[in-house]
Amino acid sequence: MTADLEKLLREGIDRLTADATLRPDIVKRAQHDVARRSEPGAVISRRRRVSGTRRHRSRRRIRVIAPLAAATAMACVAIAVAVVGNGGPPGNSGPRTRAALPSGTPAPRPSYFLGIYSNPGNDLFSNLAVYHAATGAVVTDLASRTRGLTFTAVAATASSTEFLAAAEPASGGRIGCGATIYRVKLTAAGRLAALSPLPGAPHPGYVPVSGLQVSADGSTLAIESGPCYVQGSGSFPYRIELLRLADGRARRWRPAGPTIMPFLGSLSSDGRSLAFSNYAGMGTGRATNDGAARVVRASAKSGSLTAAARVVVPGIRSPAHGVEGVALSPDGKVLYACSRRAATAAGYHYSAVLAAYNAASGRKIRVLGSWNSDQSPCLLAMAPSGDYALVTGLFTAPGPYAYRVNLSTGKKAPVGRAFTPGRPAGDTDPGTIAW
Repeated sequence: MTADLEKLLREGIDRLTADATLRPDIVKRAQHDVARRSEPGAVISRRRRVSGTRRHRSRRRIRVIAPLAAATAMACVAIAVAVVGNGGPPGNSGPRTRAALPSGTPAPRPSYFLGIYSNPGNDLFSNLAVYHAATGAVVTDLASRTRGLTFTAVAATASSTEFLAAAEPASGGRIGCGATIYRVKLTAAGRLAALSPLPGAPHPGYVPVSGLQVSADGSTLAIESGPCYVQGSGSFPYRIELLRLADGRARRWRPAGPTIMPFLGSLSSDGRSLAFSNYAGMGTGRATNDGAARVVRASAKSGSLTAAARVVVPGIRSPAHGVEGVALSPDGKVLYACSRRAATAAGYHYSAVLAAYNAASGRKIRVLGSWNSDQSPCLLAMAPSGDYALVTGLFTAPGPYAYRVNLSTGKKAPVGRAFTPGRPAGDTDPGTIAW
């Protein structure tokens, strides 16, 4: 009977691990443990052998159970390896956990997104507005409430009515040096409730802030900054920083080829992983962007961004091809990337493809959508729940401004444009949004 049960367990192990990639050292060690534990000498410890006749009487029963227990242990090892192994190949320093797309009933979608649009009178200045997430209509134009400021970056928090925005002083047709990160609070109706500097955020340490992300728990900021923009120069970022607001501790990395001009994607909810991309072809020589998607961990040493980060989706260094926008799932296990490819329909040069990847191994999980479009770049704004993303930057007026994608099913719905009476079509389209 015991032999039959052990045989069945072993057959079950074979079926469980048929599709799993098991490390040879783990398999060998598990097989050795089964063989060793099936021997009489391995069933009872030395201390138990000399502990008295009462325990000797139970030896036979223990020996009968031992092969079954060992086989069960082997099954547990096999199952654990099959699950753990799906997180990435041996030697990968990323988290070895299963990466899966959202499932079940999606969380409610945020009603609004915050966006930055160019000032119609001077495109060097940017205004802030609140947009309806379903229609794209402007709910609140904050230009009149934020005079004297030009906005450079926005980020969404876990709250659907609270955002962060980076801004610089602007007056007399000029932009001052010294950015401030503001907390933007909205009412339930999408109106401005409060605009105030974020406690613990640097000021005026960044000139300007060209990229901004915040973790869902509110503990960590990701900031991309560069030298002051004066007379058309100084726009290249010179560092990316992960800043812990509680104590000001930070990791700082310097962009360099092939990530000379990175674009921040998003932080995992715990602030430990930051995804970023870069537009292929920007830069010169060895400093040219390669168009790859990367993840850098908060534990990585300060210094070179290229050395600290890990490639998830490789780039090909070909202009107008490669990854343009990225976002991480809240748990940091899935990376969503919108990449530029050759067109699949007549009349277009390019198409944009949205796909999900295992953030640890780089394995493609699923293609979620594709659009033929010669507009660029394709950018992603993910809802805090991780159930939805807005794909922007692909469509010209009077077409839809964006598509809302259900990241569980791949179902897509168009989002309208921010038409404003008396202005050209798409004049208030935001170049950067946070949802």
